[in-house]
Amino acid sequence: MKRVVDKHTVAHLWANQHQDDARTPSGNLYFNSRGIFSYGSHFLIAKHVENSAGERAILITKRTYSNTTNAQINIVKSAARHIKQILVPDPDERESDNFEKWFYEIKNIADKLANARKPEKYVLQIEDVINEVKAYARFFSKEVPEYLLAAGEIKDNAQYAEVLQKETAFRKVQAEKERVENEKRLKIQLQDWRNFKTYYLNNYGAYDYLRFNKGNNRVETSQRVEIPGEIAKAFYKLILETIAKGGCKDCDMMLMERYHVKEINNDFIKVGCHKITIKEIKALSKKLDW
Repeated sequence: MKRVVDKHTVAHLWANQHQDDARTPSGNLYFNSRGIFSYGSHFLIAKHVENSAGERAILITKRTYSNTTNAQINIVKSAARHIKQILVPDPDERESDNFEKWFYEIKNIADKLANARKPEKYVLQIEDVINEVKAYARFFSKEVPEYLLAAGEIKDNAQYAEVLQKETAFRKVQAEKERVENEKRLKIQLQDWRNFKTYYLNNYGAYDYLRFNKGNNRVETSQRVEIPGEIAKAFYKLILETIAKGGCKDCDMMLMERYHVKEINNDFIKVGCHKITIKEIKALSKKLDW
């Protein structure tokens, strides 16, 4: 079984899945199992896929890179002409990311309508893009976002403006859904963490949390930093004194001679990479009767 072959043979072997891998002598076209690449793993030309019904297809990138890569893409398409081919912005992306890229492709085309001498040219381009979207969604039995379907109907600037309004409304609803879901997820994770079922809580850059470990008499943060109880109690008093004086920024103090105290105010403190609300700190102090 040869693994170093010419570019046309590489494409043929990949298309027909006769073996698991092969490459050109220079290595600028190669495949590993289902994916075939140009010059490296950063540029996936195409990959074999199956849907829930067991139907086969290949996803082919719409990206361009260089004349050589473009030629390789054409060779791959030709070698796989007996297989259903679906054009996508990126074969390696999730469906939601590809839908996003298709939408912005349509927006870039629609931006040209205002000054176009022949707007029908751009209308046809938009129709081509939405046909790609529908082919992809149909194969994988996916629902196309409403704002993207609306974008596929753009014929003039008035419709384009309506699509942009729908997009804004859609994203607002999605952001609110995501916020609510994140809050629900955090509530469950936080409860598990406070009950010592877990030892780390990823709050994705928001505030950090505190708990008290009676076993070793230490305050623990959700980033797994531990502070001896007496040091934590003394630091709490220092926080209250600093707030009473108006707070501080770039405070001239360290916690445990290790963590720089960056800010103390009425709402939160910043220490090292931690950001903790005063409400969270006071809740712990009340529980510990400080």
